[in-house]
Amino acid sequence: MSFAIVCMAIENKTTELEVGAVNKCGKEIVVADTTSDTVTGEFEWSKTVQGHILGAFFWGYLGSQVLGGYLASRFGGKRVILTCILGSSLLTLASPVAARTNAYILAGLRVAIGFLQGATFPAMHTMWSVWGPPLELSVLTGVTYAGAQIGNVFVLPLSGFLCQYGFDGGWPSIFYILGLIGVLWCGLWMYMVSDRPINHPRISEAEKQYITKAVEESTGKHTGKPPATPWGSILKSRAVWACWFGHFAGDWGAYTMLVSLPSFLKDVLGLDLSSVSCAFGFGFVIS
Repeated sequence: MSFAIVCMAIENKTTELEVGAVNKCGKEIVVADTTSDTVTGEFEWSKTVQGHILGAFFWGYLGSQVLGGYLASRFGGKRVILTCILGSSLLTLASPVAARTNAYILAGLRVAIGFLQGATFPAMHTMWSVWGPPLELSVLTGVTYAGAQIGNVFVLPLSGFLCQYGFDGGWPSIFYILGLIGVLWCGLWMYMVSDRPINHPRISEAEKQYITKAVEESTGKHTGKPPATPWGSILKSRAVWACWFGHFAGDWGAYTMLVSLPSFLKDVLGLDLSSVSCAFGFGFVIS
């Protein structure tokens, strides 16, 4: 969304010229001839409205962190992740219609998408707690988190291309293509994934026994029944609070960059959309 909104919103140069404003690192604004590759945007949204749309996702995301882990332990991570990805994919498909109806309908949609997406990583950790042998768990979770960055590396250049050359005006094709990919991914997830090793129909009995035994010996819990959550001990743990504050500080910076960097690269540095998508994606390569 942080990249798509660069294509969606109209940059009002008239007001800036009337008040003598400058941008692009202090250079005077120059109204140049447009080319066939120039994307002018469709919506006259102020920076405030754009900020509300971009920030809406995180209000929803905040509300499902603990809930996602709880639901995964109760109903299984496979169902929770499937529901969240399928729901957010369908809402992504509906985003162009919402945007063309009203900016705040789109913002409401983004809150719902954030709520669904917020449950996925907690549910993933619940699944790895019964799937990951202790000697392999750090690698498995690392690969999982790396997958999110790899996705951004591919999606951002694709979004730049679709914004300029996609169908239905360019920017809507970003939502349609990515939403469709999400729906197709859900079909693959249903076929390949099981909540617990013992229920998986396509791995050998030897592998099932290896995973189950390794997890039980490490944690002392049976992979078929989750233990009760020690909420009191968690809330009183200094280590937990240290992790919370550390993540708060780190995520504040990371998500501020994620939300604001595309607009900064275009509006302040004056990069074209292709350069913005490549520069933005390169950040995820080095991360």
